[in-house]
Amino acid sequence: MLLKALFSGILFFNSLCAAADLFLLKDYLSQVREKHLGYQGSKLSSEGAMLRSREASLLISPTLISNLQYLDDQKPTNNPAFLGNRTLYESYSLGVAQQTQFGLLAKLTYNMTRTELFGVNTNFVPMPKFYNVVPSLELSQSLWRNGLGSETRATMKLLEAQAKATGFTESLKSKIILAEAESVYWRLTIAHELVTVAMSGVERAKKIREWSGRRASLALADKGDALQAEAGLQGKQLELQMALDEEREASKKFNSMRGQISETTSEELEKVSAEKLLKLAAIEKKGKREDVLAADEARTAAQAASQLGRDKNAPTFDLVSSYSLNGRDPSVSKSISDATQTNQSTFAVGVKFVAPLELGTSIADRAGYIKEEKGAELNYQRKLFDEEMEWNELNLKFSEAKRRLGLAKEIEKTQQQKLENERARMKMGRSVLYQVVLFEQDYANSQLLTLKTELQILAFLSQMKTYLPIGETP
Repeated sequence: MLLKALFSGILFFNSLCAAADLFLLKDYLSQVREKHLGYQGSKLSSEGAMLRSREASLLISPTLISNLQYLDDQKPTNNPAFLGNRTLYESYSLGVAQQTQFGLLAKLTYNMTRTELFGVNTNFVPMPKFYNVVPSLELSQSLWRNGLGSETRATMKLLEAQAKATGFTESLKSKIILAEAESVYWRLTIAHELVTVAMSGVERAKKIREWSGRRASLALADKGDALQAEAGLQGKQLELQMALDEEREASKKFNSMRGQISETTSEELEKVSAEKLLKLAAIEKKGKREDVLAADEARTAAQAASQLGRDKNAPTFDLVSSYSLNGRDPSVSKSISDATQTNQSTFAVGVKFVAPLELGTSIADRAGYIKEEKGAELNYQRKLFDEEMEWNELNLKFSEAKRRLGLAKEIEKTQQQKLENERARMKMGRSVLYQVVLFEQDYANSQLLTLKTELQILAFLSQMKTYLPIGETP
């Protein structure tokens, strides 16, 4: 009793160790994420593009303006009494500028200059050394080209859409790589099992050949039966070689996905459970896939480019104005103080107009941009249609494969019962080895059908995972 309990404990411990040694799908996908350069590249490109999509906000962000200048001018002048024979000039300027979304460009600057004239007649130039302090506000409002900020907003939209389109495209690439890796994992699992079934088929074919050979040598059967058995063995050997080739190719792809060059694997993989597959529900599709989102952003980019094209060739008509306070004095402090008063201010207002004269080219450009915009819209609508059709087709294939798997399992169960019954009949002397071996082959063929159907289901499931919401990976 004690020995039996000890033996049971050893078996249980061994089963736990075997489960712990399994190389699970999640472990394999972790290796793919770490070592597949294509996956890492797409992941980084996607993240970088999404970060870059914020670049457009820089167009309407405040910018710092500064200017420093020193001038020492000693060139001869026509009237030294007024202009002197040497001029020292220093200029300092600091301010901020901002372009708004509604087309207004504003600049607020604080300017200070120091001027010193040498050799002038102080009777004519009583202040040869002085400071100028000028706080200034400049405004420019677009009224035609970039009217109310249309060009600015279009540029922002274009930059954001282009970056997001790249981000979505690269995100889908990384998903496809992981989905392919999952499919490769199950492909190798099934390949191992196909080799096992094929090896069993070769052993059974050898038994049939030996049995037929003995009967032919005893003149109990025709020589053609022996040749048929030999051909059957050769066929099973061919199937085994094909299974081994498939296992080698699957192993090579398996290793390639994790950055290794090898045609062999040593890990023990998960087994496929037909019962679990039959209970497996299709993945729920939520929202649009990244390729559709990328097409949507491409449509947005085309619309923005079209708007930019129209604005680019439109006449420029801007309303401009400026207002400045002024302080001038030999003393820097007095200049700064005077620049806070409005009695020495300067105000200016005007318009700026620029129009292209080549109207024919401008009209053709506008027509071209409009066509590109319509083309992007049609491409997006087609992408929506294709996605819906492909998803429905994938769901249909998944459901059909599950139905086929159910039938295959029923056939396998029936073939197993038939084989067990024939073995029982042989033990009672009511059947022969040849018949049992034939039934074993029928059972093996049903197993092959089940395995191939399982692989189809797993492949469809991997494809479905590319439709997972953004941020979710297989």
